[in-house]
Amino acid sequence: MQDKLNRLEDAMRDLGQLAIALSGGVDSTLLAAVARRCLGRDHVLALHVQGPFIAGDESTRAAAWAAAADITLVTVTVDMLANGSIRCNDPERCYYCKKLIMSTLLDAARKRGFAVLADGSNVDDRGDYRPGRRAADELGVRHPLEDAGMDKADIRALARQLRLPNWDLPAAACLASRIPTGTPIAAAMLRQVEQGEAILHRHGLRGIRLRHLGGMAKIEAPPESFAAILTMREELLAALRDLGFSDVVLDLAGYRMGAMNAPSHRDS
Repeated sequence: MQDKLNRLEDAMRDLGQLAIALSGGVDSTLLAAVARRCLGRDHVLALHVQGPFIAGDESTRAAAWAAAADITLVTVTVDMLANGSIRCNDPERCYYCKKLIMSTLLDAARKRGFAVLADGSNVDDRGDYRPGRRAADELGVRHPLEDAGMDKADIRALARQLRLPNWDLPAAACLASRIPTGTPIAAAMLRQVEQGEAILHRHGLRGIRLRHLGGMAKIEAPPESFAAILTMREELLAALRDLGFSDVVLDLAGYRMGAMNAPSHRDS
């Protein structure tokens, strides 16, 4: 762990300054925290994207942490749904979306004198279907955590050591990933997903996904949460039906990261 951290810090010092795509998740938060410690306030810029694919609580969390950590944060609004290639939701949606987002963040960084943009990709991301990674690489976005050899377990351990408030935050993905590939994305669908997952979170459920399958909501959750979900079955059913879902089902296979990335789904 210490060797990996040393490699990460050395790479940052070599760069001299760094702009970071800050989602509010543990990966990018750790990257920004280490950069702030190594480079100082004036040489670190955090860039956060707001838009229809981003849940509001992610933006709130990113802003609160950046303020507490004394890191300059610039929030950039990106309307993903204005792009027809993204809105049609074909298997390359993530590529087009990441290309749009990272291009916008690179422009924002360069306008502020930052030539290098980095994200929170790590070693574990290599094994999943991630067309967005290809877009980031084409734009020259750096991946310092991955280059240092850090996987998710390393990142969480180091984040806990540094007392980052989100060290145990479950992994997140954009709201569009809840809609099956091939189904055109509409703003109303994204809001149903966001509000539905907020309901599940308020009931103490973590590490869950709410898939939007037309009139059906499919809950994917860790199997250890099944008993709790069933005890509040009627309450959850009523709340999700109020959002417009006619049916609600529980996936007995449980939530698995990347489970929707099979060729028939290509979503995360």
